[in-house]
Amino acid sequence: MPASQRKTGPVQTPTFVFKGTIRKLKSATMKDVPVNDRTLVVRVDQIIEAPPALADYNGQDITVQLSSRAKVSVGQEMIFHAVSWMYGDSIAVRAISQEPVKSSHTAMLAAAADPVDLHAQRQTREHFDDADLVVSGKVVAVRLPAEESQGQRGASALASEQIQRGPVSEHDPKWREAVVEVDDVHKGTHKKKQVVVRFPSSTDVMWYGAPKFHPGLQGYFMLHETEVKKPEQKKTRRRGKAAVTSAAKPEDVTTKAYAALDQMDFQPYHESGSIKTIVESRTVKKR
Repeated sequence: MPASQRKTGPVQTPTFVFKGTIRKLKSATMKDVPVNDRTLVVRVDQIIEAPPALADYNGQDITVQLSSRAKVSVGQEMIFHAVSWMYGDSIAVRAISQEPVKSSHTAMLAAAADPVDLHAQRQTREHFDDADLVVSGKVVAVRLPAEESQGQRGASALASEQIQRGPVSEHDPKWREAVVEVDDVHKGTHKKKQVVVRFPSSTDVMWYGAPKFHPGLQGYFMLHETEVKKPEQKKTRRRGKAAVTSAAKPEDVTTKAYAALDQMDFQPYHESGSIKTIVESRTVKKR
């Protein structure tokens, strides 16, 4: 099977952490990998953290691209903090950093934690830290956004508007709003008893991973602030006997809202993961 390059972009956080032994220098496990003096063949001795797709490479030789021109030798044991790079008959990863195995790594290597669980926990922590507002609660209603509900203007008006805009894109998110009854606020500030969360109801490939809310759904919501278009409102003022309609100012066109676009933006209470642990640990610190 030919190797195919995976576009990872400018990744800064490692997703694959493992202890490995260097087997070959300036070499690779796949013919399509570009080889230079930083390319190594490394045997994976112990996986410390990994996504599910990389969790079964213990004992196998893989290709590692070092992050720098570090002096390494065959037989040397190192800890690699890497991200996926290429897939094929084997795999190739890019190291964000690497370091020789030291006595300080003993505790980490002796831990019996599941690598996939550790990866999921770290992702959740990062997602929690990145969120603008984290609440727990229950979805009590799902509705059309205000600007969408303006479709009640009539079929002829909508048809005319669609002709001007062109056909609806197949990637149309089909925005909906979930009204969430808030039980607790775990991050950020929100004093109201409810919060409105925008989400794409479309199952198109562009949006299929986003959470799809329905009344009765309960759990943790990790929300991100975004700008949305306000419903069209034309301001009319009277000048003498004539009515004058003025266009809205740029600052009147958009407003702030919360959105859930990533599959990690919502976690049910019953789902195993670290969100509950994060929430409880922060509650203890506040006390």
